[in-house]
Amino acid sequence: MMSDAAFSDNLDDRKSTQGYALKLFGGVVFYRSGKQNTVTTSSTEAELLALSQAAKELMAFKRLCAGIDFEFDGKIDLFCDNRQTIRLISEDLIKLATKLRHIDIHNH
Repeated sequence: MMSDAAFSDNLDDRKSTQGYALKLFGGVVFYRSGKQNTVTTSSTEAELLALSQAAKELMAFKRLCAGIDFEFDGKIDLFCDNRQTIRLISEDLIKLATKLRHIDIHNH
């Protein structure tokens, strides 16, 4: 499964767009793209929300497969293209320190 987000790309409400797709056995099983419900303050936060939503969909898909007795061997990887987001979810919280700064964008 792959997820991605475009930070604050809607100029009217400053919400980010997110998308994710599940590829299984060489083909896309399902995908979704749309605006996030929350206004984020960084690209890392937007990517984290997209990754979280993708993980929820993946868990629901696995429950669906179990419900119809469809078993597949192996794991399903969850991909994200943002290094800071990957670092946030893979590092120990004790070691974690970020230098994220919010930059407000004004259109004049």
